[in-house]
Amino acid sequence: MLNPRPSVETSFKIKPAEYRASDVALLGKHLWSLLCPELNESQRVYVSATSRQGTSHGLFSVAFWAALGEQQPILITELVVSALSLEAYEAGPDALDSWLSDEQILRQGDICTFTSEPMINENGLGSNHTPLQYRLDMLEPVIQGYARKGETRIILTLDIPSQPDEAGSDSDAEGFEIDEGFLAPAILSSSQNFMSPTSENKPMTFECQPMAESKAHPYDDCTLYLRTTDLGRVGGLNGDWVVVHSPGSNHHRLVRVVAADYFVTSNGVVQGSPVLLHNICPTLSAFAPSNLSLHPSPFGSRQPTVPTAKAVTIARVTSPISADRTYQSAFLGSLKAYFSNSKRLVKQGDLIAVGLNSDVDNTTFDETEQPEVQDVDQKYMTPPRADEVVFFVITNIEHDVMSGTEQISNHDSYLDSTLGELGCWIDPSITRLIQTGGEHCRIPDVGTYFHPGDHYGKLISLCSATLLRDAVDYNLHLSVLLKGARGTGKFTTACWVAQRIGMHILEINCYDLVGENDTKTEGTLRARFDKLEECSPCILLLRHIDGLAQTTQALETGKESVLTAVLRECIDNVQNSWRISGHPIMVFATTAEADRVPMGILSCFKHEVAFEAPNEAERHEILRSLLAESLLAPDVSLSKLATETAALVAGDIANLVQRAESTSIQRASRISNCSEADVMAAGVAMTAADFETALDKARVAYSESIGAPKIPNVSWDDVGGLAAVKSDILDTIQLPLEHPELFADGLKKRSGILLYGPPGTGKTLLAKAVATSCSLNFFSVKGPELLNMYIGESEANVRRVFQRARDAKPCVIFFDELDSVGVMDRIVSQLLAELDGMSGGSGADVFVIGATNRPDLLDPALLRPGRFDRMLYLGVSDTHAAQLNILTALTRKFRLDPELDLAHLAEQCPFNYTGADFYALCSDAMLNAMSRKAEALEAKLALLNSQPGLDDHPHPLTSQYYLAELASPEDIDVLVSQSDFDLALRSLVPSVSQSEMDHYAHIQQRFSRPPE
Repeated sequence: MLNPRPSVETSFKIKPAEYRASDVALLGKHLWSLLCPELNESQRVYVSATSRQGTSHGLFSVAFWAALGEQQPILITELVVSALSLEAYEAGPDALDSWLSDEQILRQGDICTFTSEPMINENGLGSNHTPLQYRLDMLEPVIQGYARKGETRIILTLDIPSQPDEAGSDSDAEGFEIDEGFLAPAILSSSQNFMSPTSENKPMTFECQPMAESKAHPYDDCTLYLRTTDLGRVGGLNGDWVVVHSPGSNHHRLVRVVAADYFVTSNGVVQGSPVLLHNICPTLSAFAPSNLSLHPSPFGSRQPTVPTAKAVTIARVTSPISADRTYQSAFLGSLKAYFSNSKRLVKQGDLIAVGLNSDVDNTTFDETEQPEVQDVDQKYMTPPRADEVVFFVITNIEHDVMSGTEQISNHDSYLDSTLGELGCWIDPSITRLIQTGGEHCRIPDVGTYFHPGDHYGKLISLCSATLLRDAVDYNLHLSVLLKGARGTGKFTTACWVAQRIGMHILEINCYDLVGENDTKTEGTLRARFDKLEECSPCILLLRHIDGLAQTTQALETGKESVLTAVLRECIDNVQNSWRISGHPIMVFATTAEADRVPMGILSCFKHEVAFEAPNEAERHEILRSLLAESLLAPDVSLSKLATETAALVAGDIANLVQRAESTSIQRASRISNCSEADVMAAGVAMTAADFETALDKARVAYSESIGAPKIPNVSWDDVGGLAAVKSDILDTIQLPLEHPELFADGLKKRSGILLYGPPGTGKTLLAKAVATSCSLNFFSVKGPELLNMYIGESEANVRRVFQRARDAKPCVIFFDELDSVGVMDRIVSQLLAELDGMSGGSGADVFVIGATNRPDLLDPALLRPGRFDRMLYLGVSDTHAAQLNILTALTRKFRLDPELDLAHLAEQCPFNYTGADFYALCSDAMLNAMSRKAEALEAKLALLNSQPGLDDHPHPLTSQYYLAELASPEDIDVLVSQSDFDLALRSLVPSVSQSEMDHYAHIQQRFSRPPE
């Protein structure tokens, strides 16, 4: 008699189906000893879900191998816990430390239940034990480990979940949802279900959608998925065979239908593999939804009575990969593996897609030989990693007609099946496969599907016009230039378009074409274009087209390069090839620096598509896609990350995620001081601090000389005074942000604000505070940074500044020292053009703030309405109350002496002190206090060193050793006193003289509004 297996009841989580990352669960010693009393190295463990009432009826069971590893649990340094009831919150501070510190394994997201001590009521009787529940919201530095009393910091919060209605208060209300899809597989076989003539004569029509990924179904190549309710409308059961055809077509075939409510979310929709949908309807449009008709077959769930093919002729679809003989043995091996796994139901004209690993060691075949598939070496049967797809087409099927012996009510469908009209089986033990030459045809999209964006949708629209039947007669050959910064997705978008329209893509790096002279470059370019005819229909992608401008031969003034004429001729020859073969060829080119591409080369392309930095919504989608399978801490907000990553392109965001992941692993390894294996087994979640660190590194890495936009961290507490100016600026900037509908109907917004006044009055600080309060990115540019000695470069710098601001919108551009560029005609003209372009409704989320000490030097055109038309004067404080506000803001992080009176100090200051002067005053006072503290420390050390040495301490004592080992808090704290300020005040010289103040007062009268 077998010994009973030990069982342990515990809690675990089931992650969604799309979560594919591996997971590790650490078990405590007690739980492992219960599961494995003999402490074997590995043990087969069964996990079954039971109802919450503790019944033993398993709803499902999973078996797996659990191994006793050498990983050690990691100490949790910080633990954020949420109490799920008020009683738990009140009992937590006293007992939670002891409850969680018994070296049990804690895991982020778990709910722990503890029992409180019995309460004594008025009668002296103890009440029942009250269960207290806590949720472990966040663990640091890893997501699972153990807590230790005195070393783990526990943060307790209150989070009472909403109470369900009394009608639904049963504990099993949140259990498994049992619907018709749950019962469908258990119904009797549909072979006994005889359909009525009504259901047979009225096929149901559905909208077909391609699946984004394989569902690992054994009949995935002949299976359509739909909702359970739609399955009932068809008149079939789960797993039945039905007849499908496209409306208006006479081609029918058999497919299996499976209920899949978990990913088919809409009624009236069927989903299938892209290859299957292409085989059902070869004219399936990629630009408009198509329909399919389904009606029951006479076979039900039994294997259809269709003939088995004796011989099948298969031809490869020519593409850059299939036309390369070095991969011939590899893709033939993949084809053999495809048919060897199981019987396949195919029809003449079907496409077959097989994966190919392009890194395997391939053998070159003689192109005159046409090997049979059975002769391929066994080592190519299962490629370890498929990174390419090769398509084959079935050109001929030889089979015998089956004799009908069954009594079937639907004679038409049964007759079609026996004649092979609905398909034939390919049995690897019977059918002989013969591979012939190549065929030219379009292919379905077998990649990941994406919703069309701006550039993607434009390319799809252009390509769809070229694919029309009469496009070649109208000379609609397509050539497109994709321009944009590196990392914006030009190459990726081109690949998506090729997948969507069913065409191959041939990639050429133009820098690889450049030879020692133009003659060799011309020969290489012509040879690459000649290869296009073998791969048509296809898209030629010329990457880095600006590389063709790299020539070693000097050109005469006004004369085009030889490569320009060659490129134009090659593109024209593509049109002739299209007329002969009937298969279109499209030419795409990419460049990150369109300014460096000669005008002759640019003229070769009929269309241009500009790629810009993604907006906030697009950045959110990119982050969500990149972090779909990553562990994120609860404090990570994708919305906040999308805002903070303004001006970053898709490539930068991908690099940011990699940096954050690396930072999280380094942080966990540093804090835990454990091996990398232990850290990875415990699991590391990326926190908001990891993303902040990665974002700072990314800004440093990608910032240019003009800076990188970012949201500053300056609050209004850092700004003393300037209340009236603050109100005017916020009224100008907040209105377009909070009420954009006002500007959608043509209302013009103010383009810019000009801050002018004496130096040191807080113009830059004010602009940063405005950007922080409105959550705007801040782009600071000093006027001299825009100047360049080369003609046209200064204007280009201005354009780049505004383009970066548009990429980072909502954004504030702060032009400091505007007077340095406001007198140069060319820069002023470019500034005027950019400001005029922002005054419309489309520019309502980009703001310009200028600062200058000399507004009288600016070009008057900059100060006209629609430009810097709001001028605000920032002067010195003219009251002691305003000076007190400045002193309070500057000293809010100081440790002040209790006897210090800032109001009395402000009364001692003259009225020609600017904000910069007050900053110098406070800095000098802090320096005086630190000097005084240092002198007191030196005196104390001299006294200690004059006495006998202390035990266990060196003699004489140094200041560094004393501060590290012996200093008390009083020795370290620096208090700024009245005497420190008095000393600083006596030595302070105003930065603006009285005569200069009079000059600025005159300027204010000149540019200020006339009194109303």
